[in-house]
Amino acid sequence: MDTLSSEQIKNINSRFTSHIPDEQTIRKMAHVRKKVRELALEIEMVCPESREKATALTQLSFVMMSANSAIVQQCPINEKEL
Repeated sequence: MDTLSSEQIKNINSRFTSHIPDEQTIRKMAHVRKKVRELALEIEMVCPESREKATALTQLSFVMMSANSAIVQQCPINEKEL
């Protein structure tokens, strides 16, 4: 492929450029962090120390980052980074 479509460029820019969240977006992201933290605390309390527990917590971190990325990508990108 020699050229990228405008949709491909838009997708890359959205995924790899910071976004400027508004107050509502910041609240949504904080809500996700709170819920994930609650689950992390539950896992910490009920699961014995093990590789699986460590993996669960690591994957939970990834879930939180992915969910918050999905939320913030609805906001305008920081044009200064382009």
